[in-house]
Amino acid sequence: MSAIEYNKKQMDSGAFSDEMIVQLVTAWQKSHGLDPDGYCGPNTQSSLINSRTSPTPNPDSTEAGLAALQVAVDQIGNGEEGGNNSGPFVEMLKHKEYDGNTDDDGAWCASFVSWCFEQAYASLGRDMPFQYSEGAKRIYKNVGDAGSFPESPAPGDVVCWDRGDPGSWQGHVGFVEKVQDGVLYTVEGNVGSFPAKVKRFMHDMKSDSRLEGYARTPE
Repeated sequence: MSAIEYNKKQMDSGAFSDEMIVQLVTAWQKSHGLDPDGYCGPNTQSSLINSRTSPTPNPDSTEAGLAALQVAVDQIGNGEEGGNNSGPFVEMLKHKEYDGNTDDDGAWCASFVSWCFEQAYASLGRDMPFQYSEGAKRIYKNVGDAGSFPESPAPGDVVCWDRGDPGSWQGHVGFVEKVQDGVLYTVEGNVGSFPAKVKRFMHDMKSDSRLEGYARTPE
């Protein structure tokens, strides 16, 4: 009997209760950097899907991009503390020493992407071929200008979206983790209300009208 068949039998018999499911979901959320509310919503479902599927190896991925993606994955669960856009993790991303205040240090999605690349290139023993930036569209452009702006994403690429009026400076960035069946799986920071954390997300590529594009490192 498979685990799926066994668990279904337990649920059908009433031996496995709804309260147990909430407890399991909460435990999963705590161990994967999600809000431990017991609700198996889109982010929790995305985390479950990501845990049991592996991306198809993509020859277009770059060594630096994959290294930065791994750094990003390792930060899942880290994020804001004390106040919006605040806390030791956010200030570290912005090259600041934590001052203990809960003042708003500004949006940090781009700082997160930039910092991950800094760590990746340092681990590879190479100079980063583009500048760090706290601007979403700026770091997207910096990466693409140094490398390329591919039409089809690969793991380790930067993905960018518009967040203001079309053509404005406002945007949001994250890392592509994989693409599967028309779904873009990403790792992003600074999404949602306080306390925003680094999390995994999934996007329907066919209906993502605010997508700006993808950027790939040169190596």
